[in-house]
Amino acid sequence: MYDIEDREKANRNRLLHLISKIPEGVPDGWGKMEFGVGGLMYLGFSDVHTEKLISISSQGQRIINCKTGEKTYCDENYDEEDLVAFAEELGEEMVSIAGEGGGGLRKYSKDGNILEMVAPFWPKQKVIFMPSWNIWHLNPEKCTIIYDSYELKAFGFSKCGNYIAVGDSADLNIFKKISK
Repeated sequence: MYDIEDREKANRNRLLHLISKIPEGVPDGWGKMEFGVGGLMYLGFSDVHTEKLISISSQGQRIINCKTGEKTYCDENYDEEDLVAFAEELGEEMVSIAGEGGGGLRKYSKDGNILEMVAPFWPKQKVIFMPSWNIWHLNPEKCTIIYDSYELKAFGFSKCGNYIAVGDSADLNIFKKISK
């Protein structure tokens, strides 16, 4: 009979081996934009204007157009208790935000892409992009590690699934699906 510690060690080694097979970078069919954001606290995608992302940091609140990369600063207007934000540019829409105070962005897109965070060497975290319903522990070579660092604040898809935001305490990476 196996000792529980032996089982845990064997499983950890199996998972580490699978993670080592996952390529890192930008997934096929996607592009990437990088922004320096000091003191990132929250992110939230508009459900109405799905290419618009609210970014809240110690530098203020801004709207990022994920299609063009254009940044527009706006008045800070967010509620950390209810995890919502408002921006004049988005009208009266109440945008759900995620970050240091909780919340969450979409982890699935309507076309079967999935995001998952793993942390085999905590506090370092990885975000894995899994295309077309592939699961990293079954098909690691079909997946992509799109984030591998510390202090992850929020990550997820826009409602339309064409954009992914991954933000930590200093950087914001936006992935955009490339039209074919």
